[in-house]
Amino acid sequence: MQDELHEAEEKLEVYRSDASLAQTLDADVQHTERTLATLSQRIATRRAEITEESWASETFAGLREIPVASQDRSFVSVRKEDLSRIAPRLAAEIPKKSHLWADWTVWNFRRRPVHRASAMPAEALRRTQASLAYFERLEVWHAVGMADPWLVGGVRLPSNRERFYLLYDWGTETTADRQDLR
Repeated sequence: MQDELHEAEEKLEVYRSDASLAQTLDADVQHTERTLATLSQRIATRRAEITEESWASETFAGLREIPVASQDRSFVSVRKEDLSRIAPRLAAEIPKKSHLWADWTVWNFRRRPVHRASAMPAEALRRTQASLAYFERLEVWHAVGMADPWLVGGVRLPSNRERFYLLYDWGTETTADRQDLR
């Protein structure tokens, strides 16, 4: 231990004797101090993210999450490879109806809130056995150029990250069951 301290003191003297090395040392010291000052906050933030991720994966274990590439009030975009994984039937049908499929890396969905009095959402809500209490928002998403919409549940996590889950697909009549939510 004493040898290491003595070695460190010698290195500091060498750094201080050379002006450019002294500047580098000071910059390194300041950077280390700034990093250490924010370390506890970064650790707490990461722990919260891990807890949130764990809760979401347990709570929505049976549902298919829809990874959204971009969104605004009227549309969401889903990458083609994600769409092929979530809804292979839809991903296979789109190129048959639209030549744009080959040119785009994402596919757009028109989004609108669920009006429970409307016949299609009412039927989907009736068939969906999943507990809808976790979802802050229910929306109907229509793939551009396609007929069969999706019923989608949206939830905002404490980190302010928004997640979307496929609850009902009118094209395949795939629904989330109560056992899919814990």
